[in-house]
Parts: sequence; C-alpha cells; structure tokens
Amino acid sequence: MLWLFAQIWVWLIVALALGVLAGWLFWARPLRRRVAELEATHGQAPPARAAA
Repeated sequence: MLWLFAQIWVWLIVALALGVLAGWLFWARPLRRRVAELEATHGQAPPARAAA
C-alpha cells in the first residue's frame, strides 16, 4: 500500500512541474515579450515610487 502512496506523490509532483512549465510557456513568456515590445516603442517606464 505504501507503493501506491509514493506513486501518487510522484505523479502529483510531475503534474505540478508540467503545469508550471505550461503556465510559463503560454502565459509568462508571451507577456514578457509584449512588455519588451511596449518598452521598445514607448521607452522605459519611470521607476515606481516607494510607499511611505
């Protein structure tokens, strides 16, 4: 029965890793590319002010 518990944890970790990879490929990477395009056309944004 312990083998089943271990196997489930292995598959959960694999699924988490695949989900993080898919999220980075389909969401974060295009978003970073879009930010780079906007910065190239409009220039750098002014630095954010620190909250007092």
